[in-house]
Amino acid sequence: MESLRGMVSFVQTARLGSFVKAAAALEVSAVAVSRNVARLEAQLGVRLFARTTRQLSLTDEGQALLAQCEAPLEQLESAFRRSRESSEEPSGRVRVTAVSPFARSYLMPKLGEFNARYPKVELDVELSEQVTDLVADQFDVGIRVGPLRDASFIARPLGPLGLVLCASPAYLAAHDAPQKLADLATHKRLVLKRGMSSSVLSWWFQTSKGVVEHIPEGPLRCNDFLALSEACCGGLGLAQLPMVVALPALRAGRLRVLLPDSVPKTLRLFMYYPDRQLPARVRVFVDFVMEVLQHHPDLDVSPHEFAFDPEKFDSEKKGLAVQAQRPPRGRGGKRK
Repeated sequence: MESLRGMVSFVQTARLGSFVKAAAALEVSAVAVSRNVARLEAQLGVRLFARTTRQLSLTDEGQALLAQCEAPLEQLESAFRRSRESSEEPSGRVRVTAVSPFARSYLMPKLGEFNARYPKVELDVELSEQVTDLVADQFDVGIRVGPLRDASFIARPLGPLGLVLCASPAYLAAHDAPQKLADLATHKRLVLKRGMSSSVLSWWFQTSKGVVEHIPEGPLRCNDFLALSEACCGGLGLAQLPMVVALPALRAGRLRVLLPDSVPKTLRLFMYYPDRQLPARVRVFVDFVMEVLQHHPDLDVSPHEFAFDPEKFDSEKKGLAVQAQRPPRGRGGKRK
């Protein structure tokens, strides 16, 4: 224990350049710091500081010891800090940047539950399709789609993210459904543009030769996936949508999935942050997201479940046509 006190006093003195400043940082007297360092020097049998009345400087032996001691002491300090934070109620602001379709559908509805658990944690959430520099923009956590290209960040996968090609029953009643990728050129394609710029997001499809790119063109450009989905539901054209965006309309029968075998398999939804040693306020948010969303059933739905079936669709249309031709029933259930 005496050696540890001496090591801590030595490192703080070396960092700050004086016994007085080290004593203030350690909240002890300067005399105590000086004695701790003197005992350490006696134990090691070397001089760690060259002392004058005006200056305190490290000897060669002191520099060598500092290089070996700093990292272990920082780890001890970090462990102590994490233990102290875990015993305190998390508080403070967490800045989050998230891809908007996922956040709107799955993150935002859960924030009431998060607040009930951690009432002193404030969330500052920015929804955007743009890749954000967490450090430069001072975000604590990001939720994004695709591969994480910066190895300096910690990435936690939340689940696969299928991009499904969709059309409405009204559109399919008026146009032949595409049977292969080459057929897309004959269809109206709804385009997602990047923010306020004029550039557009490509469509991506899985083929036997790997993932291929398709640059869509059509009657609508929009910078919001949900709005694009509504236009697609209205019969304006085809749209490639994240499964999490399309699911409500697919389940309601307002959209059908086309070319389900061409859904790219490489895109994933993940959460990332710049450091493993997270403040308590950030750690509880990360743990909460992983808990409620990592195994969410919507993130693993098969596109084949909602695939367009031409034969079934034709029979549905015929049934609707027959129904429309039947005369309305009068009173008592008899036809007029």
